Amino acid sequence: MTQEHAQGWPTGGSGEMFRLIAALPDQLEASADLEGLPAIAPPEAPFSRILLCGMGGSAIAGDLVQPLLEHQPVSLDVWRDYGLPHWANRQTLILVASYSGNTEESLSALVEARRRGCPVLGISSGGRLQKAAEGEGGAPFALVTLPGGLPPRASLGYGLGALVRVLGRLGLVSDVEQEMAEAVAVLRRLNPVRLWPVGTEFLDQATAVCPADPAGMVGAAELAAQLVNAVPVLYTAGLEARGAGVRLKGQINENSKAPVCLGVFPELNHNDLVGWELSAADRGRFVLLILAGKLDNERIEARVRITRELLRGEFPVIHGILASGERPLARVLSLVQYGDYLSCHLARLKNVDPVPVERIGRLKDQLENL
Repeated sequence: MTQEHAQGWPTGGSGEMFRLIAALPDQLEASADLEGLPAIAPPEAPFSRILLCGMGGSAIAGDLVQPLLEHQPVSLDVWRDYGLPHWANRQTLILVASYSGNTEESLSALVEARRRGCPVLGISSGGRLQKAAEGEGGAPFALVTLPGGLPPRASLGYGLGALVRVLGRLGLVSDVEQEMAEAVAVLRRLNPVRLWPVGTEFLDQATAVCPADPAGMVGAAELAAQLVNAVPVLYTAGLEARGAGVRLKGQINENSKAPVCLGVFPELNHNDLVGWELSAADRGRFVLLILAGKLDNERIEARVRITRELLRGEFPVIHGILASGERPLARVLSLVQYGDYLSCHLARLKNVDPVPVERIGRLKDQLENL
């Protein structure tokens, strides 16, 4: 991190979240040394599928790695629920991901996996999941240990890095180090672009301004200003953008304390497209953001282009958020990084603290008392 960055963080929870977002490439790099990785090896019995069981910030890594597995013989599905789907069996590798190690849905998946005799790996910073990995309540299993003490959504670099490296050790992701190296380089290059708004009040030096975004997009801070009094509508185009869209929705929900609408091409063309028959009074309440990675399907490109034209009268503002990088992981994470900064700039402009998630805490408290 440059000295200019270190001098200019905003104060309070907003500054803390900006620091954590800027640390994404550092976390990715540090994931190479996570405790437990050297012990990861393919199970003795071959597996036909991988199921990542997790919620929120712990589950999103499973969505974001999909482009790396596109041409692999083994698929990875993400399970955001209690227990396991009916098809999970002894040939299904269960990855239990819980940053705290205490997520009740994920722990219930672990219990069911043990009951069915599924092979299990864990990714966590501790808690009950770590105790289970040590053999409490059943047979021990391998656990990749993440650094603790962070909001789960701000530990993405560790959690995603751990998952990619686990998949590499299982022989399912090739060129892991090259993927990581380019992702780290792209994120570090874009960090100052997406952190500092033009004419920023964050810095003391009057000459420090945001450089132009290399993709030609509106700056994250400038886009946040357009969302302060509007509801974001996210459309994702292509596999690389799909997980990034889920991530951005969650980040705006948690960091900005704001609602979001989410749709995916081409499915949105069969339903969501028709829902935007807005009255004149409502047309200023929504901003359309289209997230796009590498598009290999010309029909998706055509659908995006035509959809923009069909909805131009409903949305006064339509922006494209485009991926950067040569490799899939870099492109996916460039979208994630932009969205993370966007959510934090929006929180700053709305004068809300991005760190606390009080309603989630109250929900957990009430569930524990049932």
